[in-house]
Amino acid sequence: MSIENNKTKILVNVYEPLIDIMKSKLDAACLKRDAYLDIALRSEVNFLLENTTSNSDKAKNYITDNLKQLKLKPLNLLLSTETIDLINSICKDKNVPRDAFINRVFLLMVAYDTILTELFYGIADGNDYYEYWEGGYGREKFEELVGRYWWLPNTLDIVEGLVRIPPLWKLRSIFENNKICERISFNFYNYYFERYALNQLPPEYGPLRVENSIGFNVFMTDDDVSKDELQHNKINTKTETDKLVALIQQEKLVKRNKSQQKYTQKEKPVTETKAENADLAGESQ
Repeated sequence: MSIENNKTKILVNVYEPLIDIMKSKLDAACLKRDAYLDIALRSEVNFLLENTTSNSDKAKNYITDNLKQLKLKPLNLLLSTETIDLINSICKDKNVPRDAFINRVFLLMVAYDTILTELFYGIADGNDYYEYWEGGYGREKFEELVGRYWWLPNTLDIVEGLVRIPPLWKLRSIFENNKICERISFNFYNYYFERYALNQLPPEYGPLRVENSIGFNVFMTDDDVSKDELQHNKINTKTETDKLVALIQQEKLVKRNKSQQKYTQKEKPVTETKAENADLAGESQ
């Protein structure tokens, strides 16, 4: 790490497509990447404290191992030492993989309706995410957050205030106000994305359509880990079985073709011999 005026350059591993999408969005918003992420990550990491439990070592290692299966790219972020110390402290206290937390925040910061529908399918009750968005969830929270800035005399002052609003407040408000979430005591970061969540995206989503989404989780229980391992092993077993069955079927087909060829080759000389004999008999007459 290097320190510049109370800033710390820290290296994190981020899923590569998220870096490009994030850059595009921040450029469009005229925001400096590291300056904004300093505020955003400091805000979001405090929400991890809402979880009353911590990851077991088994769960932490499982998340980390699955994150490594993604195409990660080293990314240097220049953040305040206060933000870095806070992230490191809370992630250590909750036994959370720091890079998994950062990847989850980045993913949700760039996600829109289709992606969110797949990620939160389990609590959306099969409905599209936009139905909750259009339902007005979080409107009161929006008025509460923005209301303190609207009276400022110029746009720059308003924008300065708005960038300090937690980046995922809308998403959090929608699900925390959802009746389904209330029934299952929904915790925004405690909810884990299932392995094949992003694999359900349409093909045009390209690199975001990954087979393994476990690395984007922050918290998992040991039961969650066991459940995922069981399902994953079943699918792998089924896949290998299918391959074996296909191989056997192929061998049967090859064997049948060879048998037919042998039969044809065996019968053909007899036919030809009879024809030749008939021709010879005709000539002799």
